[in-house]
Amino acid sequence: MKIIGKETSKRVCCHMNNDHIDSVHKYLIHYGKISKFENAYMEEINNSYIKINYDGKSAIINFKNEISEEEIHSTLVSMIKDIEKYNNL
Repeated sequence: MKIIGKETSKRVCCHMNNDHIDSVHKYLIHYGKISKFENAYMEEINNSYIKINYDGKSAIINFKNEISEEEIHSTLVSMIKDIEKYNNL
């Protein structure tokens, strides 16, 4: 399994924060169970979890299974699809 390093984490977080901040907020609300916040952004991603900073605090959202670098995109997309399915019930 390819370890998700600091450079990859930084690149993915920048991309998510710049282009998909709505998804970051959905992760925090749905998986992190944090419904009220002023500001939130993805701080870190590694093989085990996403770390989202909100209002100076941190929420850790664990993946169901460890992921590899190659699985980042599909995992994040799958998580959003799960949120959308859950909210459409």
